[in-house]
Amino acid sequence: MNDFIVPIVTPFKSDNTIDKAKLRKHADYLFKNGVDQLLLAGSTGLGPSISTNEKISLLEEFKDLPDKVILQVGGLDIEESKLLAMAAKKYNIAAIAALPPYYYPRVPEEWYSRYFREISEIYPTLAYNFPLTTGYNIFPPLIKKVNREGGNIIGIKETLPDLAHMLNFKWEFSPSFKVYCGPDTLIYPSIKAGLDGVVAGSGNYAPSLVNAIISDLDNKGVESQKTLSTLTSVVQKYGQWAANYSMIRILLKYDAGMPRSPMYALSTEQENALEKEVTALLNAKQ
Repeated sequence: MNDFIVPIVTPFKSDNTIDKAKLRKHADYLFKNGVDQLLLAGSTGLGPSISTNEKISLLEEFKDLPDKVILQVGGLDIEESKLLAMAAKKYNIAAIAALPPYYYPRVPEEWYSRYFREISEIYPTLAYNFPLTTGYNIFPPLIKKVNREGGNIIGIKETLPDLAHMLNFKWEFSPSFKVYCGPDTLIYPSIKAGLDGVVAGSGNYAPSLVNAIISDLDNKGVESQKTLSTLTSVVQKYGQWAANYSMIRILLKYDAGMPRSPMYALSTEQENALEKEVTALLNAKQ
């Protein structure tokens, strides 16, 4: 059984506050369409723009489904990360995820291991590896050191175009250590190679397509992956962090709010152009 996790978009209103009603409506749709868990305040959810209090309010919104959510707590203020880890413990959610400290170059390896240990000793943690945004690539020795010294890293989300890197984690840890594929373009090969599941941003607007890859690997896997990869390349042209919201309107036919500036919403003209490209692509695949 492979886990299907979606880093859910965070719906914002025009005044940049979170629209809880639209968040829950979108979450309910995803759960009804094959999604196992949600990653709250991840990259797709514009997590770096969300305050600590807002993140805690997200936990409150899903207090009736604690086993269905994971919260991204990593950042540059370790005390806030610890506070969020303790909030996760209070709400008894499935796990937390943590990006490494980002922005600053030439950080000693010891500081990374200390950071992950201090967070994960509070609550079970998925390391969140996204070198393109953090400037740091996590390797197995770091995780082994963290756990050896009292931390509790239970898995990793790998957001990098390197299947071999993902497999190193799968091969060097026990079967209980979860390794999740982040790139939408690598879902098929990662599941085929034995990874535990995916954390797929495209699941926000194409959950059935992602599910077709995961659940029907041998029959529909390759063709579904081709379609999804082409689809995400179109979305990226328009700025995926905002275009994700437009794609929900285009494909799922309901409104999941807007992004938070400075991730600016697509104009009507841009959204219409995106819809035209997406429609042509999907029609050609039929």
